Amino acid sequence: MLRTGNRAVVTSYLLRLRFLFTSKGHCSVATEEESTMALGDGIRRDISTVSALERDRFIEAVRKLDTTKFFPDGVSYWDKQEQIHKNAHFNGVDVHGGPAFIPWHRVIVNRLEALLREVDPELSLHYWDWTTDPRVASGPRAALFTPQFMDNASGNVSHLLNDFESTEDAETGNGHTKIWRDVGSVAADPDGTPAIATDASIPGNSDFATFATALKAAHDSVAHSYIGGTISNPHYSFHDPFVFLLHSNLDRIWAKWQTDPAHPERLGSTTAYAGLNAAQVNALVTEHVEPPGRRYRAGAVGIGPDQGCGHQLSRPVRTLAALL
Repeated sequence: MLRTGNRAVVTSYLLRLRFLFTSKGHCSVATEEESTMALGDGIRRDISTVSALERDRFIEAVRKLDTTKFFPDGVSYWDKQEQIHKNAHFNGVDVHGGPAFIPWHRVIVNRLEALLREVDPELSLHYWDWTTDPRVASGPRAALFTPQFMDNASGNVSHLLNDFESTEDAETGNGHTKIWRDVGSVAADPDGTPAIATDASIPGNSDFATFATALKAAHDSVAHSYIGGTISNPHYSFHDPFVFLLHSNLDRIWAKWQTDPAHPERLGSTTAYAGLNAAQVNALVTEHVEPPGRRYRAGAVGIGPDQGCGHQLSRPVRTLAALL
């Protein structure tokens, strides 16, 4: 649990926060001039536009988190992410319905990025632009659901992610013992892209409460549903590596909204969560990333949004330009 008696601590991190943490301990965002992939610079980019080499290294690092890296309890780094996500639900942490939804998932995304860097220090947790069809290569954009990267877009995985199990069948009897997808079968426009709000429309909401509602609607009603399969059920979604590309994009949109130079109040210690009531703000102070009694590492802390960006919150950003 975040130990503080001052609610302002919950939002004070926003004065210094940007959602990227480089291996050198600097938070950064990508500018248009920096859109060319550069391994090791700590900038999260649209993963369909980085090099094939970086995508290969990314998926190999994910596989190693599942097969070579383990916590003291014997659970792999990868499987622990689903365990944390599911246990939060079971132990009363409102990680989806409550005000903590966006910052809670920022913390788990940042933590996964740090674990990836234990395997390959030059990697960043890039994002899927959820306004695009991840099955299709177009111009500089590569298809993401391929045998060489995120495996099948329909049905069970059977290539690089063949060993990524799901607990769905054991708990629901749905026949899926591995992660599976059903991309584009629902929540899709006629051209196959997700029927989702644009990046421009979601940040148009003026306070955090209305912004969060719009972002959550895009996340719940379209992004997860569009990918389908394992990801469509919140109790199993974190078995699938693609969910982190989805949530990295959600975090990108929040960071873009936060750092709009026309709205400095979004970084204010008393205005960052405007629109929430006192009880909702208090929930941000008290909720955990790991539920009590289920912490997976020494010194683990609660949700505290001030844990964002690798604890390097006082570091300056390199640029405040719009995110890609």
